[in-house]
Amino acid sequence: IEVPQKITVEITETEPVVKGQTASSSYKPAMTSNGLRVMVPPHIDVGTRIVINTEDDSYVQRARE
Repeated sequence: IEVPQKITVEITETEPVVKGQTASSSYKPAMTSNGLRVMVPPHIDVGTRIVINTEDDSYVQRARE
């Protein structure tokens, strides 16, 4: 079985943004539609589609619709 290097998933659950956080320095935990927990920038919210790297389950970018 060959897994693609990047997949697009939807965020189903995430913590609210803490005031004072900046996108460049901090990340927050989020749960994806396929049950994977990833760390995402503060501007990512529930319902947002993102691209993740399947090698290390890391956030790559916001998905382009």
